[in-house]
Amino acid sequence: MINTITDCWVSVWARLRQDEVIQIPQEYAVNTDFTAHADISEIKSLFVQINTLYINIYGDIAEQPEKYGMPMHPKDKHRIFSQQWRDSGQAPYRPFILLYNLFICGNMSENNVIRVPAATFKSMNTVRQIHFLFGKLTEYGFVFEGLRNNKFSDGDIMISYPNNAALLSLFKTLAEKARNTDRLDDFLNCHFRLLQDSMNTANYGNGADDVADRVHTEAEKEFVYKMDEALISKGIFRKPYGGFECRGLAYYDTQKAMETKKPYLYRMVSRTPDIEHNIYEGEKLQLMLRVRNVEKCIEYIKTCPDSIQEIFTHDDSGCAHRANCNMGVAYTFNGVSYWKCGCCAPPLRFKPKISDIPHYIKLVELGEKK
Repeated sequence: MINTITDCWVSVWARLRQDEVIQIPQEYAVNTDFTAHADISEIKSLFVQINTLYINIYGDIAEQPEKYGMPMHPKDKHRIFSQQWRDSGQAPYRPFILLYNLFICGNMSENNVIRVPAATFKSMNTVRQIHFLFGKLTEYGFVFEGLRNNKFSDGDIMISYPNNAALLSLFKTLAEKARNTDRLDDFLNCHFRLLQDSMNTANYGNGADDVADRVHTEAEKEFVYKMDEALISKGIFRKPYGGFECRGLAYYDTQKAMETKKPYLYRMVSRTPDIEHNIYEGEKLQLMLRVRNVEKCIEYIKTCPDSIQEIFTHDDSGCAHRANCNMGVAYTFNGVSYWKCGCCAPPLRFKPKISDIPHYIKLVELGEKK
């Protein structure tokens, strides 16, 4: 018998999707496009309630994925990065993609009901197992009329939210904003910045804020902004470089290196690929440094604080290619030999500190070339 919480990938991913719901800061902007029918304080109160819906739904999928029609791929049969692992990562988004599709297809009536033309919705919807999802969404206060056994009929679909009609209106507006600005990911993470610009503008997510908004502590946020500022001030070039399980920024010494996909020098990511364990860590931010020749850095490392020296006093077990690996780095520090794997990412990967930013930059300058 499968224990879904511990044995299926989809439960792991649903907990991660819950963890990815963007935390709402105390202060943030709300554009006047959102305040035609409510003031800013009401919009912010409604947004908190919508944010809570995301957290609860992703959390419930983690606990009972089978009741949402999720794929039940066992972890012991499907390795990390397999197609089943990836499919499990996308599946928890289904309830919100379903709502997104309904919202952008429908029109809000004067009695606070969204009418969705069945033909329009059917032509664009690709979400699987929607009869499970319609059934579960009613448990969160949504009312769907025009369905038959939680499946399509020939008539239009009517959506209401009797407990709070204003919430449904804002929810639909957020979906429309995401469509207009091509920010579906922000809708799936319930990003507060969807509210900050006009309905057709998204002036965010192209710099340090893309990572800073997705970490969980003020120290991490501060590090992201300060590290980014330090690198940009040195003429370093930056572009988004995330992954299936994280958001990230990569930094290059020239624009040509950035545009031709040369190896980056620095990279910050919101979390590691170890999605089973980093969910429970208070601080998840990781910094990567492209140091190809640690031996060139040894004398400098000896003058650094313990927090820097600590980075170089751990050996990697490495991957299956260690015997013939030409991507890792080997070095001797304080009479001890070490080896770090470099197959999937730069050999130096760790949780950073603001006070060590000058040292991180110096280490790359000294050891970037072999």
